[in-house]
Amino acid sequence: MNVAIYCGSSFGNDKIYEEQTKVLAQKLALKKLNIVYGGSLQGLMGIVSNESLRCNNSVTGVITFDLINKELENKNLTKIYRVNNMDERKAKMEELSDAFIAIPGGYGTFDEIFDVITAAQIGYHKKPCAFFNINGYYDKLLDFLRNCVNEGFIKKEYVDMLIVSDDIDEIIEKILNYNAPKDKWQN
Repeated sequence: MNVAIYCGSSFGNDKIYEEQTKVLAQKLALKKLNIVYGGSLQGLMGIVSNESLRCNNSVTGVITFDLINKELENKNLTKIYRVNNMDERKAKMEELSDAFIAIPGGYGTFDEIFDVITAAQIGYHKKPCAFFNINGYYDKLLDFLRNCVNEGFIKKEYVDMLIVSDDIDEIIEKILNYNAPKDKWQN
């Protein structure tokens, strides 16, 4: 099974992000869950890829030609795909992955995870989407999503389908036992 990890090319302001990213990589390796990610050496992207490789896990990177020099492509990966733009990057990562986990990151991370969440809602795939909520990073986002439900713009089942925890063992267990809801147009 391949798991896409969406995360920042920064480290964040608290060491807990680096520490928990290493734990994530270690636990996924123990379960033989391979990594698909953005191909960079920078920030949490570098931590998840290098720690996964250190644990003898397979790591596939997908990086745009433009970002190869800007983000310092990790040359030690099991496999690397070089693509023309961010849309191709997201599509290739989605194609290669059986599940998706967002860990702390910025706009790119949000774009990637919301792209696959939207595709799940519409029924384009039935793959689990998770947030590794390190240090409560996604608490306010989840509050916002619940407000979207309250305001009638997202159905509750499409917030409930998200796997959210600060415990990576719980996330892995829920990914392995995931049952997708009906897509939006079947309800």
